[in-house]
Amino acid sequence: MKQRRGWLWLSAGILLALLAGLMTFQVVNELATAASVSEQKDAATVSVIVAVADIAPFVAINTGMVTLLEVPATMAPKEHVVNIEDVIGKMTLAPVTLGEILVTPRLADPTDPDAPVLYTMKQDEVLVTVPTAALAGQLGLLSVGQHIDIAYTGEFVHKDENGEVVDDAAPTTFLSLQNLEIKGLMSRSVAKEGISPAPDAILLAVAPQEALILKYLIDAGAPMDILLRSPGNNSLLAVTPVDQQFLIDYFQLDLDVPLNFASRSTRTLDGAALPANEGVSQIQSLIQSQPVATPAAVP
Repeated sequence: MKQRRGWLWLSAGILLALLAGLMTFQVVNELATAASVSEQKDAATVSVIVAVADIAPFVAINTGMVTLLEVPATMAPKEHVVNIEDVIGKMTLAPVTLGEILVTPRLADPTDPDAPVLYTMKQDEVLVTVPTAALAGQLGLLSVGQHIDIAYTGEFVHKDENGEVVDDAAPTTFLSLQNLEIKGLMSRSVAKEGISPAPDAILLAVAPQEALILKYLIDAGAPMDILLRSPGNNSLLAVTPVDQQFLIDYFQLDLDVPLNFASRSTRTLDGAALPANEGVSQIQSLIQSQPVATPAAVP
């Protein structure tokens, strides 16, 4: 009898527990449903600017990198950008990933005098643009903050050892300016398939006299190349401009015929013309035919 009574009490307790759990689940479910319905009724959307491609840091944003999108207000960051015109031409201060909503603190205006330190210049400096037709720019090797040297090749009329002006101009390669920091990258192209376009120009802060030097060389059409420095190397390099005579002396070439790279044809001492570029091929063959120093035997 006592055993039967115990089973009754146990069964009643289990039943009451199940009923209590069922009622709790029903109440919670009703509250969640009501909250969801209320949220859907009250949900508002806002316009945000979203990246349609990965954007590297310190890159000028163009129309192909972003789009306008309507999202629920609860998804929009507090400092999101509303108008797409407000981001075009701005510089990213950090990497932006595909689908990321752009926010004001991560953008900078390089024309703003209160912009971050990266874009500030000294009082005696000006901001200039230099085309990046050089291979380093085409391969996407340039980035903001790198230090570079700019090398040019120009043709100069010079005097010979007797002080007489030589008619033919001789090409000379030299470093025009050294240790310049890239302040920004500019591109007219739009991003395609998530790939940022190669920059068309770089921004440099230089002294006014240096700016005029760069402008003269660019306007003169002198071939230019950009030399990337290793990180932390800010020293001025002691280099000698390279011309034809420098190569002859440097490689200790024994030439019977004077060469002139500037002219389309190279002339010998008796006035006979050599075919174009034969001077170049002669130097190349002479360099290749130089005897290789045999290392000393180790005792």
